[in-house]
Amino acid sequence: MAVVVMADAPRAGMVTPRLEPVLGVEGCARLQRALIARTAQWAAASGEPYVAYAPADAREEVAALAPAGSRLFAQVDGHRGERLAAAFAHVCDEHPGPVVVVGTGHPALNGRHAWGARDDLREGVDVTLGPATAGGYYLLGARRYHPALFAIDAAAWGGPDVMTLTLRAVFDAGLSVGWLRSERELDTPGDVAALLADPCTPAEIREALGR
Repeated sequence: MAVVVMADAPRAGMVTPRLEPVLGVEGCARLQRALIARTAQWAAASGEPYVAYAPADAREEVAALAPAGSRLFAQVDGHRGERLAAAFAHVCDEHPGPVVVVGTGHPALNGRHAWGARDDLREGVDVTLGPATAGGYYLLGARRYHPALFAIDAAAWGGPDVMTLTLRAVFDAGLSVGWLRSERELDTPGDVAALLADPCTPAEIREALGR
């Protein structure tokens, strides 16, 4: 199984803007470094790790956070759906599959998520999804690339209807779907508070949050 991490470079003022009121711009960059490192380690423990970085000149700073053996490549320009589709297709061209793609905003990722996705895809499910509580998803896996995987309206990306629209697209394409448990994304001050209240929050993430 190939695991693709979509990673925005940890640059002050350019990541997790909704957390700036509680962390400041430097704190957001510090948190993003910890999130990239943790997610890339999870990818390496779960399969063959790939890291799709943005912007295009961020290779070295992102590579410094990824484990040895990770394959790095730049994300294409475009909206989120276009970047996801291009990254997924790129890895499918190199790897026989299945392929899983994740972002960096879910520090709760652990072995159970990898096992669940792998089991779904091994048993013949076409697409497996990990729903995020805000209405998107934290994980998408498929046995092969299909245009329907990311075929939702450009304006919908980042909004509360991403999961609903994605499900509609894959069902309309006749694809079968597996379902992982839902997880909360780290995106708002309320998410930070919930994360700090959770005793299972990884120590390096607590440290990055300055708590």
